[in-house]
Amino acid sequence: MKILVTVPFQKEHQEELKKEAPDALFFFKDAYTIDDKRDEKLYHAFLKEADIIIGNPSIEEIASAPKLKFVQSSNAGVEKYTQQPGFPRNVMLCSMSGAFGGIISEYVLGGILTMYRKFPSYIEHQQKRLWQDAGSEQALMGKTALILGTGDIGTNIAKRLSAFDVYTIGIRRTAKFASEWFDEVYMLDALDEQICRADILIGCLPKTVKTTHLLNQGRLRKMKKGGLVVNVGRGSLIVQPDLIQLLEEGYLSGAVLDVTDPEPLPSDNLLWGMKNVLITPHVSGISFGHTPQVEERVAKICAHNLKAFLNHTEMMNVVDWESGYRKGEKYAGSINL
Repeated sequence: MKILVTVPFQKEHQEELKKEAPDALFFFKDAYTIDDKRDEKLYHAFLKEADIIIGNPSIEEIASAPKLKFVQSSNAGVEKYTQQPGFPRNVMLCSMSGAFGGIISEYVLGGILTMYRKFPSYIEHQQKRLWQDAGSEQALMGKTALILGTGDIGTNIAKRLSAFDVYTIGIRRTAKFASEWFDEVYMLDALDEQICRADILIGCLPKTVKTTHLLNQGRLRKMKKGGLVVNVGRGSLIVQPDLIQLLEEGYLSGAVLDVTDPEPLPSDNLLWGMKNVLITPHVSGISFGHTPQVEERVAKICAHNLKAFLNHTEMMNVVDWESGYRKGEKYAGSINL
């Protein structure tokens, strides 16, 4: 058994993986500086023999691994595999759902408070050494948040917003669901009815055919006037020119965007110059080299699924090819690791 790991795990996490597969031969790509022909040959030679890849391999790398049986993605979203040709359907694919909900929810909360309490204005005042009130602000208490996506990320967001007395409404793909953190939950076909209740609209959906450009001008204009849009899922969720228009009009008070369409966001895009927009480069759920707690959780999910795959027991976050979502209810956010 040969296992290729392209995730830059710390040494202790590498040892955890080895413990679950003591007889396997591991190649940790990050341990090699792939910067000369010898290193490159070693890597590609191992790739051709790899039975398992842990990380985020390209379609080209997967095509170069004819013996591949299982890919454990290091990303929560796996649309680059499910929506493009080239990934063999006989290869097991698992996502990293359940690893990033906590850290992304902190980003969402921070982004909302940043805009509501006018922190950008106060940072500007500080740079000018100006002791000056920035004007009227918003409070979270009493607001209604419509959260698109009720999985690990959406549930963690609802949990944290609930502590601020925010009323949370979840929108999800399927009907079967129960969570103590959402005040109400509806299916996707109820979006048009429920969006009019939203002071805050939060997108945490993966990219699928049904979610692409789900939020157009018509839907966004149904929000309460002065609403705030937050997107931590995929940039394709929003028709970006429509969002810009509503922000310019003042119908929407602002936006917090960790994802855009395209990425990187072109330097001439109007969003960059808007004072009521906070843009970050897809870092809300970043882990390696940034957040040790998330690194550890990713490592535990990888170790759990590696052991389950080798022992032919139930795995978590198994991806359903038709929907692009995980199969069943067993995912990393639903159990203690």
